[in-house]
Amino acid sequence: MKRSLWIGLMDILVIFFIAALVTAMILLPFIFNKYTGFAGSQTFNSLWIKVFLYFTAAPFMALLIMTKKIINNIKRKDPFCHSSITALNIISICAFTDFVLYAIGTAIIFKNLLSLTLAIAAFMVGLTSLVLSQLVKEAMKIKQENDLTI
Repeated sequence: MKRSLWIGLMDILVIFFIAALVTAMILLPFIFNKYTGFAGSQTFNSLWIKVFLYFTAAPFMALLIMTKKIINNIKRKDPFCHSSITALNIISICAFTDFVLYAIGTAIIFKNLLSLTLAIAAFMVGLTSLVLSQLVKEAMKIKQENDLTI
C-alpha cells in the first residue's frame, strides 16, 4: 500500500510540474515583464534572457517526460527494462545540456551565483542519472540470469 501511494504521489508531482512548466513557458513574456518592472532592472539583454529561458526549458521538459516514463515502468512492475535505461540516459543528456547552457549563461548573460548553482545542480542530476542507468543495466542482467536459472 505504501509503495503504490508513493508511486502515485510521484506521478502526480511529475504531471503537476509538466503542467507548471508549460504554463510558465506560455506566460514567460508576461512574467518576465512583471518581474523586471518589480525589480526595476530593465536590461538591454532581456530578449537574450527570454531566449535562454526557453532553450533551458526544452531539456527540462524532456527530463520530466522521461521521469514519467520511468514511473510508468515502476507502476507496471518492470523497472529493470531497456526503456528505463534509455529514459535515464536521456535524462542525463538533458541534464548535461542544461549544465552547459547554464554554464554559458553564467559566463555571458547572468554573471551571478544563482545560475552557477543551477549549472552545478544540473551537472549533479546528469551524473546521478548516468550512474543510475548503469546500475539499472546491471540489475537487468542479474534479473535475466535469475529468470533463466529458475
